[in-house]
Amino acid sequence: MKYITYQNNTISKLSLGTVQFGLSYGIANQEGQPSQEDVNRIIEYVYKEGINCFDTAQAYGNSEEVLGKALLGKKDDVYVISKLKSELFIEKLSDNIERSLKHLAIDKLYALLLHDSTLLYEWKDKYSTVVKDLKLQNKIVHFGVSIYTDEDFCLALENDAIEFIQIPFSLFDQRAIHKRWLEKAQAKNKLIFIRSIFLQGLFFMDVDALPQNLLMARTYIEKLQEYCDKLSISRTQLALSFVDTLAKDALLLFGCDNLQQAKENIETYNNLSILEPSIIQSLVSDFKDIDASIYNPTKW
Repeated sequence: MKYITYQNNTISKLSLGTVQFGLSYGIANQEGQPSQEDVNRIIEYVYKEGINCFDTAQAYGNSEEVLGKALLGKKDDVYVISKLKSELFIEKLSDNIERSLKHLAIDKLYALLLHDSTLLYEWKDKYSTVVKDLKLQNKIVHFGVSIYTDEDFCLALENDAIEFIQIPFSLFDQRAIHKRWLEKAQAKNKLIFIRSIFLQGLFFMDVDALPQNLLMARTYIEKLQEYCDKLSISRTQLALSFVDTLAKDALLLFGCDNLQQAKENIETYNNLSILEPSIIQSLVSDFKDIDASIYNPTKW
């Protein structure tokens, strides 16, 4: 397992997203929400494999509670990140933080993220003070936001209260490259946390099984498979290797519907093929400027 260091903390570069633990999530998910017993087995496995960072949110159904139960006995050396909608940051924040901590059965969050960027557009000095107070009270270590647009990113970059910026980045969504999000964040010592590497499972779908609203993705998925055939690697390997190569100092978020998926993803990551610079350049060229209706799940 690879690790990064951020402000003296050593964090597994591959981090487990837990939305599937609280909701039936993902366009390719055919199994629904796993049981607590299944989640316990997943967490036990990924923890033994060196993963110590977990991402959840109050909006993910009962994900926080399920994760909290699965992490019993592992709380001292794991980093838990949770998210709150902007409206919940403004209204009864203390109650909402305590709710997350209670559900997760921990004393503090490694990071609290705004689940949306709404508050960035009306940020006030008092909100920065609130963040400082949460740190002084030892409720959180870091504060951040999950962004969706370049305008969101720019506001997060210039906001001194923001330390973590969660961004979408994948073969199909290359804004992190073309808008230089990675370099800009590093220059400001902000940690990038990458989501949507597999676009909720879109990368793995059979082109003949695509829903009507995603038929435009067919050409790109076929092109993706052509690369996989040429390089003799799986779609998972190609998607992960592309992002891992270009985002060396970022956390990479992955999810799983079951233990087998968790094993496959971790084994794949631990044995990633190194993509030659010429291949990276070709991938950037062939998959640039894809329409947002394909790479943005909120538009599906």
